[in-house]
Amino acid sequence: MTVTPLSLLSSLVSSVLLTVFAWVILKYDSALKMAGKQIGIFLALIIARILLPVEFNFTVTLRSRYILTRLQDLMRLELEIGGIEITVGQALLVLWVLGAVCKFVIYVGRYIHLSRVIGKCPGYFKYDVEAMIAQINRECGKKGRFQVLLLPGIQTPAVFGLAYPKILMPMINYSEEEMYYILKHEMLHYYHHDMLVKILCEFIGIIYWWNPVVFLLNQLIARVLEIRVDAILTSRFSECEKTSYLECIVKSMRAGKQEKKELMITFAAQKEEVMKQRFRCICENHWQRKSWKHTFLTICSCLLFLMTISVVMEPDYDADIPGTFDCPTPENAYLVRKEVGYLIYVDGEFVGEALEISEPLADIKIYRGDQALRYQ
Repeated sequence: MTVTPLSLLSSLVSSVLLTVFAWVILKYDSALKMAGKQIGIFLALIIARILLPVEFNFTVTLRSRYILTRLQDLMRLELEIGGIEITVGQALLVLWVLGAVCKFVIYVGRYIHLSRVIGKCPGYFKYDVEAMIAQINRECGKKGRFQVLLLPGIQTPAVFGLAYPKILMPMINYSEEEMYYILKHEMLHYYHHDMLVKILCEFIGIIYWWNPVVFLLNQLIARVLEIRVDAILTSRFSECEKTSYLECIVKSMRAGKQEKKELMITFAAQKEEVMKQRFRCICENHWQRKSWKHTFLTICSCLLFLMTISVVMEPDYDADIPGTFDCPTPENAYLVRKEVGYLIYVDGEFVGEALEISEPLADIKIYRGDQALRYQ
């Protein structure tokens, strides 16, 4: 199991295609209804593909004579920056690392600032939230401890923290019933390890800061997490209770759009189109339906994942040297150096190119362009 630039490229290409496919599924209610809970498994496999840019022992190599050969030639072009010679590939790698480090530092700084602000927040005492938390713990069969704090800087309720979870409340006048819905919603996020998923998504976003598809993937994951929690929370609700829950979400949406916060899962901070889909999932309850199609889709998702890790593309330079001559010798052949690779001449005629000096060409003279003209 090895990591190579080409295995990384294969990982990126396959994850882009899989993410676009997941976006199509989530865009249409009919596709989401057919996929059901299995869409979460599919998104998890996309994350696994991004985190595994490696070649395995069983990986099959497919050769590319045009696109990858030209791409690799471009990556090997030499640049001179500040008197330092560096290839295009090395320059891009340095830019990638510097960007990831800067994004990580900014992220940590914002997280520390938010933690300090939350540490100074007062408790929420309008209702007996401790009794509500105890009741929800009994319903979930858990024993978690949560702090409920009032944070004026947010527009919608949210859960924050991994080891010591805190439920943050905005300056909105919620009823006691709405408060129960909010607490249970955020506690379900915590109990289903959505905070760990959030951390993983943030980590991937930091590493692949330059890839817009990763941000699309994070948005899809956030949408699925919300739909799943809504479905679990309302699975035994009556129509009247569902209506009350939806009205609570709408009330939070009217407070305004919540800006992005590090390691915080919000109650109703997504786009209007996404919120409408959440409402339809709650009313139709199709997320909870089980079908043989769901099992079939899970198997297909796993097979598709195995397919993506079983194939890697590599450039094929064998086509650069046509087999129109036997074996070049120092007496009848010479090489002309270019920026990347060499031009092969036999009896004064151009016959092909070579990226490296292989065994048949080891003893042949190498010229620069101006020297080759004098040689002819």
